[in-house]
Amino acid sequence: MRVLIVEDDEIIRFILSHHFNSAGFEVTLAEDGQRGLDSLIENNFDTDLIITDLMMPRLDGYGLARKVRIGHGKFELPIIAITAGIISNEEKNRTLFNYTLQKPLDIKGLVSLSKCLIAESEKLQDHPVAM
Repeated sequence: MRVLIVEDDEIIRFILSHHFNSAGFEVTLAEDGQRGLDSLIENNFDTDLIITDLMMPRLDGYGLARKVRIGHGKFELPIIAITAGIISNEEKNRTLFNYTLQKPLDIKGLVSLSKCLIAESEKLQDHPVAM
């Protein structure tokens, strides 16, 4: 399982990286949305999940999600947003994010949710819905 963690706070990035590595994930880190997007493009979007902070310099989590979903057509790639701010109704409607979670985070819950989203995404890829 591969996860891209995009977070500008170095301490939170370290904590998330530690817990996800311990849970068996291959972790890639980026300190802002632009670096996260650059990493995705360089690696041909070879990740199973993105966890992104919403408020960051250069390119925020909204911009990253829009570029992934709309700019690159990666609608099936699970994205979890994390924020210290108040979660608005727009964020809750999941047009850009599969989930939006508020800090402080329940790290074990986030790891479990991540595993579930990846498993769900893999099932959809194995058995696409006919339209």
